[in-house]
Amino acid sequence: MDNLVRQDQDRLKLFKRYGYDIPRGRRLIIAKARVSTGRILEVGTGKGHMTVELAKKGLRIVTIDLDGKAQKIARGNLKRLKLDKSVSLRIMDAEKLQYQDNSFEYVVSVNFIHHAGNPIKCLNEMVRVVKNKLIIADLNRRGERIMEKVHALDGRHHPVSKMSLLDVRGYLERKRLVVKVYRDVCQTIIIAKKGASR
Repeated sequence: MDNLVRQDQDRLKLFKRYGYDIPRGRRLIIAKARVSTGRILEVGTGKGHMTVELAKKGLRIVTIDLDGKAQKIARGNLKRLKLDKSVSLRIMDAEKLQYQDNSFEYVVSVNFIHHAGNPIKCLNEMVRVVKNKLIIADLNRRGERIMEKVHALDGRHHPVSKMSLLDVRGYLERKRLVVKVYRDVCQTIIIAKKGASR
């Protein structure tokens, strides 16, 4: 196993010891959103934890991120589980998605909004390219505290969101998406359906 992938797997165990079971959280997102067939765009690949859980379901995924090193780890995580054939990893800016309107049945973004330089531009693009459901999950206060503790072990600081999840919800409702919110131990999940009647 690649050293970076091994370090990532060790990091997942550390998060779990602190109370944030990342794979379980990703599976809950998929279950709540009822992600099934159709093209999926993931915005913010990170180290591929959501990508892996989606690929385990046999889904076709395009996943984007600007961080090439993180995508290398994601690719390693996928290859380790022999899931890399159904995933296309791309370096792309979430503020300027290179896809047509309504290109994807689902758009999924997990723990990305707090990293976004301009969350509104990113949300605009996600709403534009999604046909069915937009799924946004991000850390709640407990998740932020755990993330900060783990980052502090490396002498780093974890970024705080420029846009609250309450603001994300309000934005999506103003865009006329039908929004449901679910709360988990370390994350909040927002599922916004396009074209649904109120």
